[in-house]
Amino acid sequence: MLRYMDHTLRTALLVTGLVVASAPAGLEGRQSPPGDTLDVFFLGNSYVYFNNLADQLADMSRALPGPVLRTAHHLHGGFSLVRHLEDGHLPGVLEAIAADGEAWDVVIVQDHSRLGVPYEDESAGTIGDRAPFFEGAAGVAEIVSDIGAKMVFYMTWAKEAFPGQTEALAEAYEEAGHRHDAEVAPVGRAWDRVRSERPDIILFHPDGSHPSPAGTYLNASIFYAQLTGASPEGAPAELHGIEMRTPGVVVSDDVIPLVRLEEEAAAYLQRVAWEVVSAGRE
Repeated sequence: MLRYMDHTLRTALLVTGLVVASAPAGLEGRQSPPGDTLDVFFLGNSYVYFNNLADQLADMSRALPGPVLRTAHHLHGGFSLVRHLEDGHLPGVLEAIAADGEAWDVVIVQDHSRLGVPYEDESAGTIGDRAPFFEGAAGVAEIVSDIGAKMVFYMTWAKEAFPGQTEALAEAYEEAGHRHDAEVAPVGRAWDRVRSERPDIILFHPDGSHPSPAGTYLNASIFYAQLTGASPEGAPAELHGIEMRTPGVVVSDDVIPLVRLEEEAAAYLQRVAWEVVSAGRE
């Protein structure tokens, strides 16, 4: 289902942190021929809006032979799932439908980078009590179930200074997936592999937490594989979309290059994404 909206509606939705997007102006020429489509909604924070993951994923899908992924999002910088629930916008945001009356096909759910809880050991980056994460996941899962959408958890990655966080984060997301019969996109596990195999590919923003453009490209490749069941191999090394800045505000509707990689590096990230997602399904 395709979501169009005029400038007035777009402005109103930006005030609440919700952006509904199809192909931004300027990308129509990259649109693949009409065929299967999937409407994908991201619920999260800066780990989505840095380098505009939603637009990178949509642009990647337009260049590949599989279904076109039409993306939208509700993002607040620094928010955990519990804070999203407390904010009060979620029922209305997730129940929003297009003019044709269709609901979201998939809702991608991402918590705070440390699961929304204080570190148990700040100096070691040890993840603390996971109870609030599971509480937030359960609350969001109930709303997603009510609208009849499929839920996919967005497993985040270890911070650059604390690579040992990978397993704790992975286990928490995988447990949440098990509890709510939801898939888990193994982003954190893919980051761990790339950091080990190819330290020359810089996945981190200089703050050591957020993704670089290459990091977001890896994430888009993983979500493409997870959502379509097809390999992202063959996608272009340059992806386009609109720029977003903290706290999740669209800078303008102008389409810009969001990432430009060397062809070899892009092909490597695509291959890793496909292999990690495939391994998780075995």
